[in-house]
Amino acid sequence: MRRILFILFLLPLETFSQNAGNDTVIHLSEVEITSWRLNKLSTGLNKTIFDSLTLDLNENNSLSTLISSSTPNYIRTYGPGNLSSVSLRGTSSAHTGVYWNGIKLNPPNIDMEDLSLYPVSFFGNVEMLAGGAASLFGSGNIGGSVHLQNKPAFKKNFTADIGVSAGSFNDYRANGNITVSNKKIWSSTKFAYKNAKNDFQYESPDGEEVKRTNAAQEQYGFMQDFFAVLSKESILGASLWYQSAGRQIPGSMQVPQSDAKQNDNSFRALLQYKKTGRKVRISAKTAFMHSYLSYVDMDTIPQLQIDNEIITNTGIAGLSANFFINNRITATAGADFRYDQCSTPAYQSTPDRKNTGLFLSVNYKIPKIEWDFTVNLRQDFFDNYGTPFSPSFGLEGKIVKCIFGKVNISRNFRMPTFNDLYWYPYGNTGLVPERSWNEEATIILKDEKTSKYQLSLTGFNTVIDDYILWIPVSGNLWSPENIQTVRARGIEANGSTNIMIGKVLFKINAGYSYTRSTNEKQTGANDNSSGKQLIYLPVNNFNGNFTFLYKGFVINYRQSFTGLRYITRDNSDYLPAYNTGDIIFSKTVKLGKFGIKLQFNIFNLYNTEYQSVAYYPMPGRNYRLSLLFKLK
Repeated sequence: MRRILFILFLLPLETFSQNAGNDTVIHLSEVEITSWRLNKLSTGLNKTIFDSLTLDLNENNSLSTLISSSTPNYIRTYGPGNLSSVSLRGTSSAHTGVYWNGIKLNPPNIDMEDLSLYPVSFFGNVEMLAGGAASLFGSGNIGGSVHLQNKPAFKKNFTADIGVSAGSFNDYRANGNITVSNKKIWSSTKFAYKNAKNDFQYESPDGEEVKRTNAAQEQYGFMQDFFAVLSKESILGASLWYQSAGRQIPGSMQVPQSDAKQNDNSFRALLQYKKTGRKVRISAKTAFMHSYLSYVDMDTIPQLQIDNEIITNTGIAGLSANFFINNRITATAGADFRYDQCSTPAYQSTPDRKNTGLFLSVNYKIPKIEWDFTVNLRQDFFDNYGTPFSPSFGLEGKIVKCIFGKVNISRNFRMPTFNDLYWYPYGNTGLVPERSWNEEATIILKDEKTSKYQLSLTGFNTVIDDYILWIPVSGNLWSPENIQTVRARGIEANGSTNIMIGKVLFKINAGYSYTRSTNEKQTGANDNSSGKQLIYLPVNNFNGNFTFLYKGFVINYRQSFTGLRYITRDNSDYLPAYNTGDIIFSKTVKLGKFGIKLQFNIFNLYNTEYQSVAYYPMPGRNYRLSLLFKLK
């Protein structure tokens, strides 16, 4: 009852993003190429859609840079070329699912993705779903999820583009894309390359200017998407994605000398089939993913030397059917199957895990008021684990004139990772899944006819029980326990507007989040963390984007504020808040079938000194010049 009263009292908000309004849906006769569960069944949740301009301005960046520069979500990063992960709504990075065409990418050993390895140029559609979505996608989606997709357009077309860029700290990048299509096929071939030393200057704890060492990175990747029309109502799609990254792992400001190196290699293959009739739509997919990670740190002290390899293999299959019962009721039913295996010297065996998920969803358009009401029901079955039943209830629609509302309540869970269970010698096979209840409500003010403006306010509340925490058990040895209860709650405010003055277009997008995420349970006699903010989760975040467009000329200014972050569980020490600003100048010239775009970026415009992770410096003011050639 308290949760329901909390929602009714706050009655809050919708995420904005680079506001793209409704999803772009591509139709081929009766076949719709889109993610049904993400777009049709996420009633009451807030979705951020990155528009084509935002993706275009960030095509030489990583996914972590896109999110941090365009939304008020916190990216925790160890610096350029190193681990970067996102935290949504006061939860950990392991509570955020990352999906490629509906396939979850999070590895089973840590359940967390490094977003610095994802080039923005690989994806035509990037969306973020905030809030609990275990009823839609299964384990791990307590804070939210990131969705990556390329959608085909079946029309006669040929485009080819190649871009190159050079930036500060010996940073060189290239990317390209060839797309060929007609009424029967659609093919897209993409590649990306990056080579950077990341040898920026920073101030040491002694006040000396020193250069970052052992921070170089070389990364390349290839993606192929192919879709074919089999009949008027069916489509077959195949996607391949290979990526390799070799990087040096720099030391901290306290111990700057480091010889550590890491190699990440991944291969992903996906086959999907869609068939649509007047009353039933069927979707099937199968996928295989393989990843290899090697970490080597030859410390001068033999006992501290590390030479570790982690190999994961994942097989996925899914089948779902959408039933169009009448003009007010649609239902979706289906099953997902996932098999994970992980091999590493850090485990004494080669563990594997099977997961079957059964789901049923019903969407009902309420007469007269025309509100959408959706019930999602899901039950997952894991080997030797009892998992909670995961329902969600969503409601959204127009309240009056230009005022709209949303409400969502969901039950969610996250399975322990393989590291939690099997890391030798103190992995804990007795762990149970984390469980949460999520509630949120949104009120939206928008111009429905012209989409000139949108304002929204959201209130959310999440309570996670059996939260897994690694605690010391003997000396420097730690072990995981279901020992913590975490409550995350807060408010998000977002707004966007488009103003046309003559031939000049001004676009403004801004977002602010206030998030309190606290431990609600004392974990031991000497634990002083009860009621304290979780480490590395800022209470205050702000992001604003201001864009000027005129005859192919674009100026984009971005301002971000990140509040202080505690780095100890008892909140006795913290990293100070910081402000950063970026600016982009871009000009596109069209010459018949050819197009040329010249872009100049200035990052950290005010040369702010800051750290995202304690004792890991971030670069000061730096620059990048990019050139893109396009043939259409």
